[in-house]
Amino acid sequence: MTFGLRILPVADADVDDLAAYIAEDSIEQALRFFDAVQATLGLILEAPKRWPLYGFTNTRLRDLRKRSVLDFPNHLVFYRVDVDMVEVVRVLHGARDLPAVFADMPGD
Repeated sequence: MTFGLRILPVADADVDDLAAYIAEDSIEQALRFFDAVQATLGLILEAPKRWPLYGFTNTRLRDLRKRSVLDFPNHLVFYRVDVDMVEVVRVLHGARDLPAVFADMPGD
């Protein structure tokens, strides 16, 4: 089955913000990060249900899955799978208070 990809604007902004932070130390690393995110999204699209549900107890977040960014294991892609679409919800550093970040996420 082929899956489409939808990246929420906030997730797109997350990637830009993370890359800008990385670029403060190394522009090369920031460019590698952009490439790694793209490669990771490709892996997710190949088999989106391969990676685990994150385990939020909040009902509206229970379907979120996570996958670390290739070569950047502390950075996580949070996404959901809906029939034939993968929706990237956030891309965050794993050290953040993730429940607090997602508490502000609008409900369905």
